[in-house]
Amino acid sequence: MVLAFSAGRSVMFSTIGLLIFVFQVGGANALFGAEDVHVADFLPRNYVRDGSFCYQAAIQKAIDVAATEGKRLVFRPMIYRIDDPAGLTLHSGMTLALYGAVLRANDKMATDGQIFSGQDVTDITFLGGELAGQRTKWPDSVNIAGIRIRGKSARIRIRDVYVHDMSSNAIGLFGSSKQPIQDVWIEHLLARRCCNKYIDYLQPHQGPAKGSVRQDQGTVAFYYVHDFVVDGCMLEDSRSDGTHFYFCRDGRFVNNQVTGSTMGGYFLESCQTVLAMNNIIKRNGSRGVTIEAGSRDCTLVNNMVGESGREGLWAPDSIGLIVTGNNFRKNGRKNDGEKDGEIMINESNWDPLKTPRAENYRIANNIFETTAEQGAAIRVLPKSAYIIIENNTFRGAVRRIIVDGQSPDVQHVVLRNNDGIQ
Repeated sequence: MVLAFSAGRSVMFSTIGLLIFVFQVGGANALFGAEDVHVADFLPRNYVRDGSFCYQAAIQKAIDVAATEGKRLVFRPMIYRIDDPAGLTLHSGMTLALYGAVLRANDKMATDGQIFSGQDVTDITFLGGELAGQRTKWPDSVNIAGIRIRGKSARIRIRDVYVHDMSSNAIGLFGSSKQPIQDVWIEHLLARRCCNKYIDYLQPHQGPAKGSVRQDQGTVAFYYVHDFVVDGCMLEDSRSDGTHFYFCRDGRFVNNQVTGSTMGGYFLESCQTVLAMNNIIKRNGSRGVTIEAGSRDCTLVNNMVGESGREGLWAPDSIGLIVTGNNFRKNGRKNDGEKDGEIMINESNWDPLKTPRAENYRIANNIFETTAEQGAAIRVLPKSAYIIIENNTFRGAVRRIIVDGQSPDVQHVVLRNNDGIQ
């Protein structure tokens, strides 16, 4: 027996295995449907399944009823057209079973919005489904997201969802310093060609498209999110950054693939105790990884970071950073001055926390494969202190570590037991 997912993947189960899976996802009700609410029951007689008509009001009614009755909401496999950019409003305590369903945003959308929206919601679960945008048909100033949740929200679960061609985030979670979003798991998300349009620094009219805001950057964008996991996701071909984690803490970004972003791949800004491990971060247009703006006690472990437009890792103004066991390979493809190396440690001109300097970094047991176009593999520039670079392997044409030892703002840099260094 085959269980097909909308992202094009399939998993084989024996009959017993399928029963176990069904009961794990939703108990007996998932098998028999006795306690489910079905969207199809709210649609008109002789409804069409190809998305040629919009049933958004009926879908919203089904959502409202499922929330009121505390039942799971099941979407029949078909195309559901979303015309109103306000999207579908979520309520607390909801499970949405979307396997096989496609929710497609109208190509005529002219104002910002999303397909699903939640404000101050808890205990929300998405299972499967495809959220389809039409960004090539929308003006660059129109920013449509897949799922956007704001406010004092918690216990969010998103699994096996496919989001593509949005002009804002695939998944955007936006808390605040006083009301962070808590307890979030995103697993097996496939997101392609999302985010606002962002023009690279080396091109005319650089920056975000007119009409978009910073929150529209990042295929996965978390602002003030605590206790989160992003696991086993594929984030491809973002029109800006692959990810953006802003003032987040206590998170894990593991086993993911971030490729082909116009700008950066993995981006931490003013975050605390966030782990990135076992990820593939390749062919992103700007930095592969950025950890900046007063981020503290973050780790980058056992990742592949390669073929970035600028540095593989840019790490200014952070404290207590561990970078170990990674493979940095042929980054700096755009030859953008000193940004052409594998790792840059320096001072940024943007740090809302006003961190005095980059401090207490350990860069160890990594492999660096460089190219002839790079000026250096690693640069340690002002303002930096207590930086240990040891037991790394350097290969390729350029194996230099540049430390600005003449500056009083570079202190206590240790280079030790690095193989192949020039």
